[in-house]
Amino acid sequence: MYPLRIVETDRDGFDQTVVELWREDEFVGMVFWDGSVPVVQIYPVGDDVHDLELNDLVRVLDTAQRIVDPLAFDEGFVDLSGTGDDWDDEDPSTTTLVTEFDPQAVHRSEDGEGFFPVTVAAAFIRKCEDLGLAVVEMEGFDLVRGRLKGRPGLELMARPQEAASFAEFRSQANDTAASTLAKWPSRQSMVIAFVIQQPDGETVVV
Repeated sequence: MYPLRIVETDRDGFDQTVVELWREDEFVGMVFWDGSVPVVQIYPVGDDVHDLELNDLVRVLDTAQRIVDPLAFDEGFVDLSGTGDDWDDEDPSTTTLVTEFDPQAVHRSEDGEGFFPVTVAAAFIRKCEDLGLAVVEMEGFDLVRGRLKGRPGLELMARPQEAASFAEFRSQANDTAASTLAKWPSRQSMVIAFVIQQPDGETVVV
């Protein structure tokens, strides 16, 4: 069973981006924004049916919704200086990281998640390694006119293995994050979101 892939396109009659669903060279359907809700259309193949692996379908539909939904992310920019965010209860290394990089976020969602330019993201990963923190999740978006657009394939997730110490896991996770980021697009609109892990195992959205 071939995995699904998505293709962003502009179609006549649609004001917003349409996401097409493909399996190899076979068109499966499309996702689009219909006024107030995302809609998915699945196209039959003659008298045959599409056998779709459920987890794969959920994965691509989740990504497609983030692309077509104009309300998926908060559109506002936040000036973080003087916001009074309290990091006193966090690991001191996390506090140091946040103090340095919070002002460099070019966008923040309503729940406080930060999005950083690619050039800042590379420095962010290096700083995590210096401070003994691990980058465990990384996701790329395009920020266009204050709106975030999800990009398929620009996701990274690392999870520790039982046999490895945190120091071993941290170095491997950060090396992987740095090498992965270097392969991602470096266009001006690209922004990166991170989740880090502290030595005590706690994960933090920055």
